[in-house]
Amino acid sequence: MPPGSGPSADAAEQLRQRATLLRATASKLEGALALDLYRRAGDDVWRGATPARCLAELLEMRAALQRAAADLRDTARLLAQRAEQLEIEARTTAAIASGTGAG
Repeated sequence: MPPGSGPSADAAEQLRQRATLLRATASKLEGALALDLYRRAGDDVWRGATPARCLAELLEMRAALQRAAADLRDTARLLAQRAEQLEIEARTTAAIASGTGAG
């Protein structure tokens, strides 16, 4: 089997693809129009207790979306790190198998 191929390399590629998808999803969340809805709430739009409650809920939802995006980016970083580890292991295994390993 050529160096950089095999189950570890395949798994590394899958992890990289997942990390890319997670980053893309995080970017979509960060660009969501819903993040700016709180700007359209408040006393200048409604009267009474409703505007304050709506604004508070919108700010909570905004914070939750921002946390979700950050969590996706953190998970993507971890997946990319694991992919790198798998590739190092695959190269090391291939080098040992071909007799070119250090030692």
